[in-house]
Amino acid sequence: MDIKSAQKVKRMLSKTGIESALTDVAVKKMPQVFVFDELSSSNQWLLDNLKLLNVDEMLCVADSQTAGRGRAARDWYSPAASNIYMSFTITTSGVAELASISLVIGLALVKGLSRMGVQDLTLKWPNDVLLGSKKLAGVLIEAKKYNDRIVLVVGIGVNVDMSSEINFRSELGWADLSAAGLSATDRNDIVARVYSECAQMVSQFMKKGFSSFRDEWESYDAYMGKGVTVNNNNEVFCEGEEKGVDDSGRLLIKTDTGIKAVHSGDVSLRIKHEG
Repeated sequence: MDIKSAQKVKRMLSKTGIESALTDVAVKKMPQVFVFDELSSSNQWLLDNLKLLNVDEMLCVADSQTAGRGRAARDWYSPAASNIYMSFTITTSGVAELASISLVIGLALVKGLSRMGVQDLTLKWPNDVLLGSKKLAGVLIEAKKYNDRIVLVVGIGVNVDMSSEINFRSELGWADLSAAGLSATDRNDIVARVYSECAQMVSQFMKKGFSSFRDEWESYDAYMGKGVTVNNNNEVFCEGEEKGVDDSGRLLIKTDTGIKAVHSGDVSLRIKHEG
């Protein structure tokens, strides 16, 4: 077996590999783990299979997706054996803070990857993780009522090795973990580290809310103090200086008429000179 093939085998996803890695990172409560070679969408699989949900949460990982999606029904490019496409459930009694929990998941991604040695990570409100100025990872959260409870399905996509996908384009440009020296890292380990960090921070979020994370989130804010444009349905909603977030996770923009608080919804944030 040549070196390239050996590295590919090392990065293969498996149920036993993820469960072993979760044990290694001492996850407090082991989820039910489901691993597939291909799915239309890991989020959709969980939404369609909530009947399997019991006292343990569910973690679904796919090696590739044929219909991966991001916020506002945007496509999420999902080639095989290159990246991480994972989703997990959070069972709760309501969705009052759904918008801010996506910020917590983004922060958990930054902290988990930082523990693996990745540097120069920042956050772009509401849910993008940047490496340098380019997109490394994204978050999509969907909700569904099941058995008188609200189940949040948290979808995470992380670019691990996009070297063979040079024709892929995104609004921000893309980055991957191979650029940070993690190209040979077992993807099972990355899934376990990310899930463990998310589970820990979600537990704190459920007890204390987003305000307990606000200062730390702002310390990673890529656009803090910069001139930005907030667009809604391709129209300018507001422009001004980005001033971080409030205790509910709303984006704060200093405009000519004062501070405007922006809900996530279907809005996009850009540096002002991007148009």
